[in-house]
Amino acid sequence: MVEIEKKDKILFIFMAAAILCSYLLLEDKTLLYLFLLIFLGYSFTSLYVSHHYGAQIKGWSSVIAERDYTSFLLTIPQAGIMGALVITLYPGFYMPIPLIAGFILMIVGMGFNLVVRKELGKNWVPLSKTTPNQELVTDGLYSRVRHPFYLSILILFTGVAVISWNWYGLIFLMALVGGLIIRIKKEENNLIIKFGDEYREYMEKTGMLIPKIT
Repeated sequence: MVEIEKKDKILFIFMAAAILCSYLLLEDKTLLYLFLLIFLGYSFTSLYVSHHYGAQIKGWSSVIAERDYTSFLLTIPQAGIMGALVITLYPGFYMPIPLIAGFILMIVGMGFNLVVRKELGKNWVPLSKTTPNQELVTDGLYSRVRHPFYLSILILFTGVAVISWNWYGLIFLMALVGGLIIRIKKEENNLIIKFGDEYREYMEKTGMLIPKIT
């Protein structure tokens, strides 16, 4: 069984301790801290699943070295959506229905993402570029859509934006959609270069993020 690297464990333990300590210092922030702990738990679990099924986790140094700046088009809007949620939950200005609906979407997106990571296994690459030993996955969820991983991210952060229920969340969500489209286009160009007609045929049979109706 693949173990999570020691530095990753230390980082998550530190973050969990920081959240717990700040919770003890501030009152009436239960929802905010519950969200942060759930998100931290999901982040740790997703990292574990990817490690367990053989994926090579690359840090930001690899992103810069590979000049894969599309990663910033995803990370910055995600951080913005998280910030939009914080400014809603911190003062307690949330609405019950968006809170419940968004929380459900967020949990669905998280679960979906973990399933996709399992199906991809060692073929998950946190960059828009391909790797020498990468295989083309076309079964399971990938038999329906070409990018279920990005779909899961979109569902997850749509849920977070719904919880925030403000213009900031909506603006950053739209930026995330734009970033995803740019990222997918670049990734698919690299996949066509690597797999050629095999990938072109796969594109004809499946939708990008939404299953094709046959």
